[in-house]
Amino acid sequence: MIKFLDMKEKLNSQKPSAFCMFGNDAWVKKRALDNLVSIYQVDKQFGFDTLVNPTMDDLQLACLTPSMFCPIKMVVCEDFKAFLAKPTMEQKRKKTDVRSQLQKLVASANGEFCLVIVADDKAPFEGINGMEMLDCSKLDTQSVARWIVSFAKRQNVQIDGACATRIANYCLNDMARISTETQKLIDYGTVTLETVDLLVHKDVEYAVFHLSGSIASKNAQQAIGLYKGLVAQGEDPRGLFALLYNFYRRAYYAKTSAFSAEELAKYLSVKASAIGFAKEIAGKYKAMQLKRALDLFGNADQKLKAFLDEDQIMTTLIMQLVAL
Repeated sequence: MIKFLDMKEKLNSQKPSAFCMFGNDAWVKKRALDNLVSIYQVDKQFGFDTLVNPTMDDLQLACLTPSMFCPIKMVVCEDFKAFLAKPTMEQKRKKTDVRSQLQKLVASANGEFCLVIVADDKAPFEGINGMEMLDCSKLDTQSVARWIVSFAKRQNVQIDGACATRIANYCLNDMARISTETQKLIDYGTVTLETVDLLVHKDVEYAVFHLSGSIASKNAQQAIGLYKGLVAQGEDPRGLFALLYNFYRRAYYAKTSAFSAEELAKYLSVKASAIGFAKEIAGKYKAMQLKRALDLFGNADQKLKAFLDEDQIMTTLIMQLVAL
């Protein structure tokens, strides 16, 4: 299996004729496909074909029909539902099921085509000889920071690890945002912690994490200042209430659950980085304190539903959380 960040190194010495590009990050998948086009020197005008939900016959025809103008043709297959259909016993006996046909197609590759199957999960395609698994899952903070440093270096700009990590945190490891914000810093010219703070737009969820940190540290003045600053930037008090409640809810589960960060992220339908932030704050509380915090949110929610002053409710709630 090849990780996204290791593509160029791994494919420098070997060039498989088939890939299963799996994962849950659309930006990473798009960039990985761009890398493959570059590495295999594919002409996107004459040697590139995209199939959506094809039959096996469609796939075979596309792969086995060479390009008249290019030495290698790249066939990208998306939403390959035919592969997921359960084969009949007769198909298995005659080896005419889709899996057998795909294995035969990959085995027949002679360098004239490169097949790229785009999928959410690699499991259905594992065990097909000659098909390389290309991991395009969401990157963790360390991997994102590594990408930022490398991306800047290619443009002759130095970004150290601390700055790269801060950029990743401010953008919650969202690669689409990170690429834009990093390029903005590179265009500015000098990348320091100060310029990162000045120029990189902080994701509102990161701002809520920062607010939660001030609350957990019992710094009431800083916490109220951060809240007021977010409102001044246009954030709605009721929206901030929801974000702060969800954060403390994650912190409670992170504190009381035996699940891993990845498992919790899946069950709570959030990014793994969000659970990482919650775990950090949860470490500053006892479980009973977090339970009392959720009770405070419940009381505040009742007041919001009664249409009392939202700003006053949030200010009081923050002071109550600080006092836990």
